[in-house]
Amino acid sequence: MNHSTGSLPSFNQFDIIVLDNTAFVSGFNLNLVTFQNPAIQMYITMDIYEEALKNPRSKQIIEIAEAQNILRIQNPTADSLSTVTTYATKTGDIGALSKPDQSIIGLCLDLKLDFAEKRIILMSDDYSVQNTCSALKIPIFKLHKKGIKKKIQWEIYCPQCFQVFPPNELGNLCDHCGAQLKRRRYRGKRRRI
Repeated sequence: MNHSTGSLPSFNQFDIIVLDNTAFVSGFNLNLVTFQNPAIQMYITMDIYEEALKNPRSKQIIEIAEAQNILRIQNPTADSLSTVTTYATKTGDIGALSKPDQSIIGLCLDLKLDFAEKRIILMSDDYSVQNTCSALKIPIFKLHKKGIKKKIQWEIYCPQCFQVFPPNELGNLCDHCGAQLKRRRYRGKRRRI
């Protein structure tokens, strides 16, 4: 599902939406969604809440949603965060996922367990969130960007000496030559450090 045309799709096919900060920064209209589907539930985590309050536009949307009681704040369990870490490490996204990113993915996993009969979707334009969700079979709604077309496995490497590193090393400096580590699509067997 993609929202690049400027019009909102029908959210009648979903019971729960978990929102990334993207929704608030872009001015996503929570009231319109609840007008389309009054039974829909919208969730964020405390990490997303705190991140959103730093932006004046996001803060206003959150305050209105709170006053109207259409937004629920719930944190993920330690088990779901551990699962997110495991899958994000396998895909190579762990170094690119922020704590708030991990929290909303974890919350989706918890909600899938708690409400197995409900149709849940996560709204995010973040490619690493999308890729990790794809690996976890969590449906994604892309607000403005096209989104991923297929799952990607990343590897962390040094652009100078081409050594390969574990996924959690993204952004660190290479132990061998001192260059900043980057990520690239994993294309086959390579020697890992």
